[in-house]
Amino acid sequence: MTESRPRTVVLFHAYPLSADMWREQRAALEGAGLTVITPNLPGLGGREGTIVSLPQAVEGFLAELPDGPLSVVGLSMGGYLAQELLRQAPERVGRLVLADTSCRADSPEQAESRRQQASRVVEEGRDFIIAAAREEHSHSTYKKILPMMESASREGIAAALGAMAAREEGRTTLQAAQVPLLVLVGREDTLTPIEVAQEIADAGRGELVILDGAAHLSNLDQPEAFNAELLKFLA
Repeated sequence: MTESRPRTVVLFHAYPLSADMWREQRAALEGAGLTVITPNLPGLGGREGTIVSLPQAVEGFLAELPDGPLSVVGLSMGGYLAQELLRQAPERVGRLVLADTSCRADSPEQAESRRQQASRVVEEGRDFIIAAAREEHSHSTYKKILPMMESASREGIAAALGAMAAREEGRTTLQAAQVPLLVLVGREDTLTPIEVAQEIADAGRGELVILDGAAHLSNLDQPEAFNAELLKFLA
């Protein structure tokens, strides 16, 4: 297992947010002398277009990313993208951070729920998604993510939901990988709780760190603690 520390870090954002969620992490990593890339998924963060699938989205990112090894960070949906990048191009991943995410595929019930939400957002708009986020997150985190959700198109949200519903499991990819792995999870994360994070760490032979006072968006809930772990692992 390589112990190299790439000087370029790519961070994949959560659904239905944008690269702006990484603002504090970008500042910390750049302050440590690293080059930071934070792409928006098509249809989110004001970027035009939509995605067909997570594999197709990663193919597009790989064509845009610089050559050479990368440290790859993904949170929630971004974690699915990070695992897909590892599946397609393991030689490009020098270090991997998976936060508040899962290596499981959706169950049939979960996939159907996402497809129903996708249909609803196309018909009704994103207000019901924003309302759910208001209930799910702390007030301070909700204030941070509201402009990001408002910048997402209804088509972009629907496409992301469909892509997540159709994704493959990531356990097999993690088991085959030879890459240093850090798994972060908020202690109060109910969407991808600690036992799900432990599955990722076990599959990839990585380190699991539980962040107190954080829920599903741990980098926004507890940015100082998140950044400390990120810098220790990547810088």
